[in-house]
Amino acid sequence: MVRARELTSPQNPMVKLMRSLYTRKGRDKTGLVPVEGSRFVNEALLAARRGVTSIEALFYEEGFDEKGSEEQSLLEAAGACACQVFRCSPSLFKTLTSTETPQGIAAAVTRPVFPQRRSSGRELYLVIDRVQDPGNMGTMIRTAAAAGVDGVLCLKGTVDPFNPKTLRATMGAVFRIPITFYDTSLDLLEELSCWGCRLIAADVDGDQFHFQADYGGSIAVIVGNEGQGIDPPLLSAAAVRVRIPLASGVESLNAAVACGILLYEAVRFRHLEADRH
Repeated sequence: MVRARELTSPQNPMVKLMRSLYTRKGRDKTGLVPVEGSRFVNEALLAARRGVTSIEALFYEEGFDEKGSEEQSLLEAAGACACQVFRCSPSLFKTLTSTETPQGIAAAVTRPVFPQRRSSGRELYLVIDRVQDPGNMGTMIRTAAAAGVDGVLCLKGTVDPFNPKTLRATMGAVFRIPITFYDTSLDLLEELSCWGCRLIAADVDGDQFHFQADYGGSIAVIVGNEGQGIDPPLLSAAAVRVRIPLASGVESLNAAVACGILLYEAVRFRHLEADRH
């Protein structure tokens, strides 16, 4: 049985802390992010066991531990890992979460920090340039994690990956893949150059189709802002510009869809390359 303290007042500092994490200011001040629901808390728990994050506070609704064996197991495991555990009434629990129908468990966790990996010369990165839509951003992070991407590199002006809407769209993938922000395109290009990484840019005016490109070696696939596309310095620095074929009259694809097509073309290319060797 997990040992928990009762929360009874919306004025309790822990309730106020959790609420603050739904704002950028609160997340930046504390270094914490909010996670909600069994699946997301479980992802945070697995990440905590890997040393990627830590569960600073776990909150659960009265009766959550009586729902079933899976809920009980999750509560006990997360509770054993958490620094503090709190039980709340249904009405109070609803005030410290953001979803309309909360699942009865939530947590405040530290922003994930990943260990530095040794270069293999075959890294695959996703560069996100000023993508604004939280849903797009979350889907791109989730897709990158699924495709085995080594890291997501974001330009300043890209939506916060720990925005609650973005977090939900990632389905917990923020705990599986490193996400790094860069202040300028120059900063990013200098780092990619140090890594020996080629840029492959998604561009409607690209000089070849996406399925004609060479995705071997260390590469970074870049997807740009929904309306403005890729920042010109980044586009001009790209080793290859690829376009996805579109039917007549169709101007562009959703950024997250384009991202998925390019990343999985890179995955396909690398699988075929490995088979040949």
